[in-house]
Amino acid sequence: MLYKILGLLFLWGMILFTVLQTDTILWILSALCSIIFMHFISKWTKQGGFSQIGLQMQKRWLRYLFFGCLIGVGYILFRYIIMFSAGIITFHPISFDVNPLIISTVILLVSTAYIGFAEEIVFRGYLINMLHPYFSNKIVIIISATVFTLGHLVDGNFNISRIFFFFFSGLFFATCYIVTRSLWFVAGIHWSWDFTWFYLGADGSTSSSKIIDVTLNQEMSFYYGWIDAIIALGLFLLLLLLTKRSFSKTTTISG
Repeated sequence: MLYKILGLLFLWGMILFTVLQTDTILWILSALCSIIFMHFISKWTKQGGFSQIGLQMQKRWLRYLFFGCLIGVGYILFRYIIMFSAGIITFHPISFDVNPLIISTVILLVSTAYIGFAEEIVFRGYLINMLHPYFSNKIVIIISATVFTLGHLVDGNFNISRIFFFFFSGLFFATCYIVTRSLWFVAGIHWSWDFTWFYLGADGSTSSSKIIDVTLNQEMSFYYGWIDAIIALGLFLLLLLLTKRSFSKTTTISG
């Protein structure tokens, strides 16, 4: 178990190293190396590589990816509707040139795809397969969500609502993985979730590509993080309701 934990820490460290790179060439090289390491470390730890942890190239993989992407986009659009209706954010049109926008959109697609797949491979594919011989699915989901949350606190932002948001999101992603046994599905959600958030203004944060600008109402800033957490919790509870029968029959994620 110890060498598997060390492998997990090493892979998360590689993801952090990659996202911190500002040079494009270094970012590409680091991203490629980290993906390769993810495959071979999962094989070295006797988890079978990508094909055994949920990235098998079977006939349904594209369908899983497609529907995962739809869910991720739908979640962000629903989130923005709630935020806008509550007066927490406002939208502002921006002018942009088509050619630079196309280039920046491709860059954003690639960068968010890396984050979506890399985090799901590590926190779901690797971690859950590492834990499932020792714990029940419910315990595994909680551990996965906790580690996922801790992994996002390395930036030093310990806002309580943000912690709950990551934890509830982690519960959702882990449950999706255990029910579907497909990283294509979970990574598709994560990828499109991140891409759509950045592309639609990133709540006023920095984005390499956006088609609209967003302003956060500072008077409502307290509610901003908690609404995010509540929506993520609602998504998790909805998933449990829809998959209750399937989840109760799933004793392990193997098979």
